[in-house]
Amino acid sequence: MYCLNKVVGWVISPMGILFLGMGLGVVLRCRCRKIGAWVIGATLLVVWFLSTNLGVRVIGLPLEGEEAPEVGTLQVGGYDAIVLLGGGMGVHEKCGRAEMYQGADRVWHAAKLWKAYHAEGDGMKMTLSGGDASKSTIPLLRDLGVEGDVFLMFEEARNTEEEAKLISAAGIKRVLLVTSAWHMPRAKMLFERAGIEVVEAPCDYEMHAVGEVPFGFWDLLPSSDAQMRCAYALKEWIGRVGYWAKFTILGK
Repeated sequence: MYCLNKVVGWVISPMGILFLGMGLGVVLRCRCRKIGAWVIGATLLVVWFLSTNLGVRVIGLPLEGEEAPEVGTLQVGGYDAIVLLGGGMGVHEKCGRAEMYQGADRVWHAAKLWKAYHAEGDGMKMTLSGGDASKSTIPLLRDLGVEGDVFLMFEEARNTEEEAKLISAAGIKRVLLVTSAWHMPRAKMLFERAGIEVVEAPCDYEMHAVGEVPFGFWDLLPSSDAQMRCAYALKEWIGRVGYWAKFTILGK
């Protein structure tokens, strides 16, 4: 299932649609020039849409909902852990230093939550996943003021569903969940299905960055930045539909 998800994720990405659509169009042109031309034209139109801020506004903004309340306004106490999903961090192989990538503000947000809601002796942990976290995310969290032996690593988790099950098995039942706003509804659903009470703490409002600016001519011009956001949005929509089918139709 994990490998299938990866393949489907590439197929429905803007680049996947471009390569597969153009390839299909070229093949069809050998048999019927008109149909092949229509497929190529439709592919270019879809890829254009998924490479513009217009596309971000249409398929990205609805994922995020309203912005979350400021840190400090949530209920104090009673959390077993702060769950930091991903974190947008990595390690540069050649020089060994930590690198901050897209979504790295999740780490900063988790550190702010820690300072706001952690009390001495309350036993609250911070969970992380990913093989590079010990060399990248944890050092940054230390620099941001997260102290002590508080980290729980779940390196074997390959996706959010697996991570939720592992965290639940570790006895953690109430968490502050930190992830990108566009990913929060699906992540919350998966954690609740694993028997964990979730208090949302979203950040990384990728789509809001586009929606807060008035619509204009530049929204119709393709850009790599817009294409990246649309790729995230497409993957998230497919994920939501996939899990809905898995839990509702297949009953798993």
